[in-house]
Amino acid sequence: MTGIQMNNQRVQWVGEDWIGSIIEKDFQRLAGICQPEVRSRLMTPKRMDSYENVSDLIQKVESWFHECSSFQKEQSRVAMVGEMLAIFYQLSCEKNGQPCTIEQQLYCTLRDGLIDQLSLLCSGFQPMLVPIEEPIAEAVMNPPGLNSSPLQPSLQVDAFLKVETGGGQGPTCSILTPSIKRKLGEMNSGQVLEVNVDDPSAKEDIEAWSRLSGNSLLKLEQGAGQELHFYLMKK
Repeated sequence: MTGIQMNNQRVQWVGEDWIGSIIEKDFQRLAGICQPEVRSRLMTPKRMDSYENVSDLIQKVESWFHECSSFQKEQSRVAMVGEMLAIFYQLSCEKNGQPCTIEQQLYCTLRDGLIDQLSLLCSGFQPMLVPIEEPIAEAVMNPPGLNSSPLQPSLQVDAFLKVETGGGQGPTCSILTPSIKRKLGEMNSGQVLEVNVDDPSAKEDIEAWSRLSGNSLLKLEQGAGQELHFYLMKK
């Protein structure tokens, strides 16, 4: 086995172990995959906290999850974004007896095989609701009895953004979401942004980013070739 293969396996293990430690509420194990002086930034819907050691980081993470039970992993992804380790997971659980769901996205740097720096974006614990699947979304966009085109007149597009990533040859999310964030920053609440991107694998990234950021994903369409079209309403 080459050094590169061993390093890739180690990176994958760190990401999977972080997720497993959360689900099992094994916070000592979580501490064991971080450097003692790990620097962290944690952003939740109501605040952002920064820490410079593993004890404070783990104490904060434990405070989120210690009252939770019945964890189920709904989605997860571990991947490299350039030189950074990206960890994403969506969990369902019970908190204080109530069903809820939570998503977290981390970007980490490693040193000697352990997490040295991390930035974490958290959705917070949200009530468990019936998910809006694509057929329901289509029904909202295309009410029965209306003979309409895929893009309804009622869905007014206020701005347009085209993002070229090289056809999925690089880390799409590192290019796509910052571009969307900048463009939405120029728009008003309730306005709709149409985004065209040349990488169909961006679907999962933009769905997760939409839920975490609070900007509504109104519609997704597959264009010609590899092109993907989606429509976001600014929160």
